[in-house]
Amino acid sequence: MGNAIGRMVGLTLFTPVRRQWLPVLRVGFLAARRVRLFDQHILQFDFIHFVRWSVVRSLPGERLNYSYLFFESNFDGPWQHYIDAFAYVIPKDIRLTWGRGPGFPAPPPSEPLKAWIARNSMEGGHYYCAYPEASTRMVKGALEVRERFERLVADSERLGPEAFRVAYERFLTESQAHL
Repeated sequence: MGNAIGRMVGLTLFTPVRRQWLPVLRVGFLAARRVRLFDQHILQFDFIHFVRWSVVRSLPGERLNYSYLFFESNFDGPWQHYIDAFAYVIPKDIRLTWGRGPGFPAPPPSEPLKAWIARNSMEGGHYYCAYPEASTRMVKGALEVRERFERLVADSERLGPEAFRVAYERFLTESQAHL
């Protein structure tokens, strides 16, 4: 797939949805926007930069026989690893989202799902990545170090030399995993 820039890969799927499954998707998408528990399933994966689902009912100048589920995601690493994680960690979520679409192979295992995705994926038109050479973990780590450093700077104004040395060494020790 040509949807790669730096560490990041984009995946775009456009898959038909059976009419009777549309109300289930509407309720699920609404719940995911309003109830934090639902989106925590997808947010547990540190390698995801962006993910979005949309239901497409019509296209300009084209009559569609089905509504389609439009899925876009950007993540770190090969798409096959991304799908393995979905298939084995959150298979119920995947079956709930795509499970009533024509020809969908309910995971696990992940290999039939990968084949289905390869058949239904397309090149993305474009996507943006502020830091193409950085993984999401690297960006989150940098934000954490910045926050800790800002606290150290604020604390330093009231600390004497010995107390600052102790605070600085604690900052280095606690921030080491993020550097």
